[in-house]
Amino acid sequence: MLFLRPDEAIRLVNEAAPHIRPLLVFLIGTGARMSEALELEWKDLDLEAARCVVWQKQGNERHIDLPPVVVLALSGIPWKTGRVFRPAYKRRDKQGITRWAIGEHYHDTERTGGGQIKSAWMAACKRAGFPGHERTWQPKNERWPRTQFVPDLTPHCLRHTFATWHYCLHKDLIGLKEEGGWQTITMVARYAKKMPEHYRPAIERWLNYRMWPEITDCVPYPGQLVYDEE
Repeated sequence: MLFLRPDEAIRLVNEAAPHIRPLLVFLIGTGARMSEALELEWKDLDLEAARCVVWQKQGNERHIDLPPVVVLALSGIPWKTGRVFRPAYKRRDKQGITRWAIGEHYHDTERTGGGQIKSAWMAACKRAGFPGHERTWQPKNERWPRTQFVPDLTPHCLRHTFATWHYCLHKDLIGLKEEGGWQTITMVARYAKKMPEHYRPAIERWLNYRMWPEITDCVPYPGQLVYDEE
């Protein structure tokens, strides 16, 4: 089982493409499954009350309390209707100027491991210096092989991160089961004592950040210019 320590979580978010930073903060801070997060709509989100409702695979709803850092990250998203988390693309307009285009929603790939953000995830992990390996393959009808960095971590590891942090803070398996939407105590018992008590203060600081420039107003709005550094 792989999970992040607080300093690694900061590094991952800061090195991610701006449009997925709020998503990563949400996954770490709530323990939501990728499918639950990507299907989240603004009508099911109350930032003032720091609460949201997600829908589980079985069709059951789950109410989630949002820590301050998640509220901070979501507050800067420029749209407030439809899906909360959306894909962003770089597109050239008729004048040859590159601008951001925002999709309505992520396509359902029927993958639970985070395939919807695969490229952005791999790039963030590589820039953050996380371990992985290089994968080389020969594309059909292309002359040269391609190489791609494949991190050891997957987006689902952020759910493990939430669980290990939660137990480190609260030592409450029943509470973890209910808040994370797991079916049995056996499923959450594996998270007990994974995160050393030493990290408790850092976890509390992470979840309660109210100032974090890299996640504040970082998501581009539709039509926004793409600058060279992006």
